[in-house]
Amino acid sequence: MPKRSGITDPVLLGFVALGVLLVPWFLRHGDQRNASWVIQTGIDAANVWFTWQIARNPLMTAAGRRFWQAAVVGCAACLVGDGYQTALVLADPTTTTISGVQTALVVTGMTIVVAAMLRHPLGGEGRQRLRLWFDAATVLTGVAVFLWYFVLAGDLGGRQAADRWGAAATAVVMLLITFGLLKLILSGTAPFTRAAGISAALGVAGTAFAAPITSGLIGDPSDGAMIVVQLVPCVLASASFRLQQLQVWRLAEEQPNIGGRSSRLPYLAVITTQILLVVSLRDGRVDLRVWGVAIGAVVITALVLGRQVAALRDNERLVVEARALHDELSRQATHDALTGLANRVLLQRRLAASTEPVGMLLIDLDGFKEINDQHGHHTGDLVLQEVATRLTGLLGAGELAARLGGDEFAVLLPGAGTESAGRLAEQVAAVVAEPMPIDGRVLRVGASVGVSAGTPGAGDTLLRAADAAMYERKRERRARRNIVSQRS
Repeated sequence: MPKRSGITDPVLLGFVALGVLLVPWFLRHGDQRNASWVIQTGIDAANVWFTWQIARNPLMTAAGRRFWQAAVVGCAACLVGDGYQTALVLADPTTTTISGVQTALVVTGMTIVVAAMLRHPLGGEGRQRLRLWFDAATVLTGVAVFLWYFVLAGDLGGRQAADRWGAAATAVVMLLITFGLLKLILSGTAPFTRAAGISAALGVAGTAFAAPITSGLIGDPSDGAMIVVQLVPCVLASASFRLQQLQVWRLAEEQPNIGGRSSRLPYLAVITTQILLVVSLRDGRVDLRVWGVAIGAVVITALVLGRQVAALRDNERLVVEARALHDELSRQATHDALTGLANRVLLQRRLAASTEPVGMLLIDLDGFKEINDQHGHHTGDLVLQEVATRLTGLLGAGELAARLGGDEFAVLLPGAGTESAGRLAEQVAAVVAEPMPIDGRVLRVGASVGVSAGTPGAGDTLLRAADAAMYERKRERRARRNIVSQRS
């Protein structure tokens, strides 16, 4: 389907014109229930067509297609129910009661839609879904309070009990649909665009509550006015399907925003419920209707508190995770990933921060290249890790072992002089030279250790001096090996 704008779409413009024309027509001609049922049935037929077109669109995801297939079935049930009622009023224009068949089919169809909404995947983590349920439950409770005040606890203009409970059953189902729409809109994973979802929510909520609220506010509205407030929301809901049909391509282009968008709907539910409580107490009479509003206000407050507690716990978790991540990044920046020893960066920092004389050992492994070449890098890595473990085992408190790169290590000895550093160098050479059982083999490496000592702040000088001493030891060892070789 081409990306047509809703502003220029003739079908959508036709719905707008229909909604506008309905108002003066029914207000002028009064009770025209036959015409209203015919129009309602036509709207139902359009809904079936729109939802079927959306469900078969190739851009729709698998989950979205399941949702819209359920919507097709639900709209078809409403079409059959309203069509049955239309046939009744056309056959007998004096019929004023709503058939139980119509109510049962509409409630069944809408229940199918509710089930599809509640089963649609929300995405996100468990904590995000919990906050979403709190938000949706808050809005649902607010709507339920209005349902109680204007429908269930009211007289509804002297309706018969059967009509009242039929209207209440329909309103409850519409309430659940509104809840499902809100849940999906808040989740960011809805199978419809936000514009279409908001339009549908307004239409569905209006279908359930426009008539009783009008009765409560006006007192005794005309028959034409009641028909208008019942039909116009239906037109809006049907227009939302057409809008979604035009905007299916947006779902493929937009990235879901799971839990990333803050909604004002829960706050609106809290405010409107508190206002309704004040209004219900204006004459000082406390009856069952007022008690229902008061209980709803308490429930909403509890839900808001639960939402805030969940948010605070989530924030605490995020802070802990952020600190752990910061610590891990800091460690990665200052430690060698293979051996876990300090790296050159941390060694330089400790040297710069030292306030006392320090000793320095610079260690280069002898024979490591041959092991790496003969047995592979994996074995070489295990040798480096074993050397790191042995070095760490020789150090005391405040002393630092570091891997500078390759097979080169360093040891920082705060407060040590040349003599004490030299003794430790002999221990290091002896410990490193001990046999290493690795991967079923016994391997050996040697260690050339250079020693230096100096005053605080002479970090580069100490490293250069230790490096020079280390290479001097290497030359001495090579010279001794040459002498032994010549004698033999």
